[in-house]
Amino acid sequence: MTTLSEIQKKLIQHKLDAYIITRNNMFLGQDVLPEENLLCRLTGFTGSAGKLIVFRDHACLLVDGRYDIQARAQINPRQIEVFCTRDSLGSWIQNNIKNACRFAYNPWCHSTAEVDFWKRVLTEHEFVEIPADFPAVPLSSNEAEIFELDERFAGITADEKISYLTQFCVDHRLDAYFIGECDCVSWLLNLRSRLLEDTPILRAFALVPAGGNVSLFINDLNKLETELDNWRGKTIGLSFNRCPKKVQLLLKEKRIRYVNIPNPVVDWKAVKNPVEISGFKAAHRRDGVAVCRFLHWLENNGQTTDELGVVAKLHEFRAMSENYYSESFATIAGFGPNGAIVHYQPTPETNRKPEAGSLLLLDSGAQYFDGTTDITRTVAVGEPSQEMIDSYTEVLKAHIAAASALLPPETPGLVPDTLSRAALWRYGKDYAHGTGHGVGHFLNVHEGPQSLSLKSLAPLKAGMVTSVEPGYYQEGVFGVRIENLYLIEETVVNEKSMLKFVPLTMVPLERRLINKSLLTTAEIDWVNGYHQQVWATLQDLAPADIIAWLKEATRPI
Repeated sequence: MTTLSEIQKKLIQHKLDAYIITRNNMFLGQDVLPEENLLCRLTGFTGSAGKLIVFRDHACLLVDGRYDIQARAQINPRQIEVFCTRDSLGSWIQNNIKNACRFAYNPWCHSTAEVDFWKRVLTEHEFVEIPADFPAVPLSSNEAEIFELDERFAGITADEKISYLTQFCVDHRLDAYFIGECDCVSWLLNLRSRLLEDTPILRAFALVPAGGNVSLFINDLNKLETELDNWRGKTIGLSFNRCPKKVQLLLKEKRIRYVNIPNPVVDWKAVKNPVEISGFKAAHRRDGVAVCRFLHWLENNGQTTDELGVVAKLHEFRAMSENYYSESFATIAGFGPNGAIVHYQPTPETNRKPEAGSLLLLDSGAQYFDGTTDITRTVAVGEPSQEMIDSYTEVLKAHIAAASALLPPETPGLVPDTLSRAALWRYGKDYAHGTGHGVGHFLNVHEGPQSLSLKSLAPLKAGMVTSVEPGYYQEGVFGVRIENLYLIEETVVNEKSMLKFVPLTMVPLERRLINKSLLTTAEIDWVNGYHQQVWATLQDLAPADIIAWLKEATRPI
């Protein structure tokens, strides 16, 4: 097994100063199998995002605010220093590494745009491909069962979707377009795979000629190189932001003209078609029943269960639902201080039982063939403190600020993010993660291009699905997060077209944690209106044994 010290010896041997390692494999930004997670093997850090720079005598792990506490708890501080930052890797190097360095990197694991930024801006440093004897991310050679998503769920045939892209090639004078994003390939071809536990994407590249005869590249990189031999002198479009640097280097090597042009599938996929929207709504109705059954169970068993028991029981209720496929990510279930670790996931070593007067932060979701869900509820166990109640109510105000906003079409995601944060800033509070993310249709639970975050310039459009999930975390004590998914719809206000957030998630809020005196009349109306919608949606679907609970949970505050 490769260790940091072995890499450091190789740095000296090859006259290199550092090796850059991310959690990526060649399919950038996608989840990875455990055996592919070089970052975790070297550091012990299990989070879904991080960058490691291994120097000759030390190492730096860069994480965002979601993973600050977790990273410091999991790494060996004698070997690795953790930096919590919002900077990109290149910007962090620019701001923190003053002496000229010779960096090695794996061109399969970084986008063309990222590497080009390094070489254009960080001119005092040198960036070279890793030597052949360096540890690189291994890629699983066996793709699990591949299956087609039925048109009754997808809404549009693969042939029709491909025709959009072939016309795009004609319009832009391209001989072909190269797609480096797995979720785009999966959506375009209506194909899915069982390889990843919670994410049914097909891990593949695709080359789509203007003639429409699609070539897929799943594991066999030799096939990719052989196929590209046939395109010498032709023009291929690709997105520098979304394709590995290695692909661009191959095109250059084979004397293929290439054009950096955004992948249009990203936007087509983000705006859901009517069948996908209908599926999202149906999936959320079933998911709402499952989560409500769990919350009813928790009310009677919350003092005797533990975090792993919570995960198992919630899975049990969801798995009974029609069209259920899997969880959409590993469930986050933290009692008390574990709830303050933003993306905490319980293990046998960390498993915690509840204490009276504490909170449970529960962030979970499911993949259904007709839609994807993601919901966070913070639940009181016993009698919560006034501080917990007030913090929850303040987060609720932040949630409502974004969820009730009316926005002009094409408004960037940073606007609702700021609206949400501003409600917490009034109390001197904030959260070190985005306010929301896009959601794929039976694809990735986190999907772009849209996000609600301070740096997001991607425009919001009708038909997109996004989460709204502000939070507050008091390290070592408790965490609060309230998350719903919303469909963005167009509406008209004073004859002007606007966008509004329409809730998909149908699960009551925690009444015991709401301090009504902190809410405005408009905020109270929002809570009551949401609860009325939950009751109207679920009352005929919920089993008889939770109807009384559901009616109480959704009565006006």
